Amino acid sequence: MTRSTHGELVRRGEIVWVNCDPSVGVEPRKTRTCVVVSNDIANRYGQAITIVPTQAYTKERAGRAYMVDLRRPRSSLREARVANCSMIMTYDRSRIVRVDGAASGATIADIDRALFVHLGLVP
Repeated sequence: MTRSTHGELVRRGEIVWVNCDPSVGVEPRKTRTCVVVSNDIANRYGQAITIVPTQAYTKERAGRAYMVDLRRPRSSLREARVANCSMIMTYDRSRIVRVDGAASGATIADIDRALFVHLGLVP
């Protein structure tokens, strides 16, 4: 698994803080929570990690096909957030600040469906 800067192993479905700066245009900015979507083999041996960033929860955002509700009990996040699957990003693993919880199995399945929608894949 990818190790955070603190040596923690990072697994698919975990919520991590990622330093997204510098960013360009509409890319995610600042250090923010993100959900790891890269597979665990890539996370273990690769130099990069693929994530979807989170945003503040609103009912409107949560209703979009490419957004996934992360409010408790769907994840361990304390703040009400959504995963924005239209903003899939791959970063060098050195950008991981720390691991801060995980999404539930059902939530990961919803993220997979949202990624299918955004990428135009056939499930």
